[in-house]
Amino acid sequence: MALLTPPVVPGYVPFTLLLALEATAVLASVLVFARRRSDASDALLLCSRCARLHKWTEAFGRGADAVAVGALAFLVALPFVAAGYESGFTFPSAVLATSAVAAVVAAAAEADFLARAAAARLWPDLTWSAEPARIIGGGARWLGVILVLYLFQPGAGIVALFGSVGNRLVLDLASTWTIWAAAAILVIAAIVALSARWLVPLVFNSRPTALAACREPHGTSA
Repeated sequence: MALLTPPVVPGYVPFTLLLALEATAVLASVLVFARRRSDASDALLLCSRCARLHKWTEAFGRGADAVAVGALAFLVALPFVAAGYESGFTFPSAVLATSAVAAVVAAAAEADFLARAAAARLWPDLTWSAEPARIIGGGARWLGVILVLYLFQPGAGIVALFGSVGNRLVLDLASTWTIWAAAAILVIAAIVALSARWLVPLVFNSRPTALAACREPHGTSA
């Protein structure tokens, strides 16, 4: 009779890790959004109807950015947590895991910034928003979607994404379903952010919130 392979990490750990990272990202987003000083100046450049619309759609966009950052951080941190349970947790390994998460998020944000800079050169009449929080969230969303697409590629999946530790993670029900939950969060976050910042404003004849507010009149004041 074959022996069951013990899980790499306790069953509650992946979900707790995902929940903790999501809560941290959302809390950071709320604090940054609450301290944001440009809301008042942006509102002066918009009609009252557009100002109200942008306030609500941007709230959804910020929320999508936050949960995307949390989900991406989880996908980066989980292999380090699994390795820690297998070989033991040490301070250097904890620093390495934290650095890896920060490096991936920063690299994604830099790629998003470069994409916005390229878009500004291609379409000079459009002024793209370059707020740090939005760039970080945008980078996390796009990199997260790329990772999700990679997970669905034939011959890829969790094993290819996470390397040697993926061979063990794929056998853990708690780890695998939490990974797929994080993947679903990233896809939903991308859809919500694009809808809130582009689709909804355009439907209501307003300027997309992905673009910085301008002084040209638009919309109505009703």
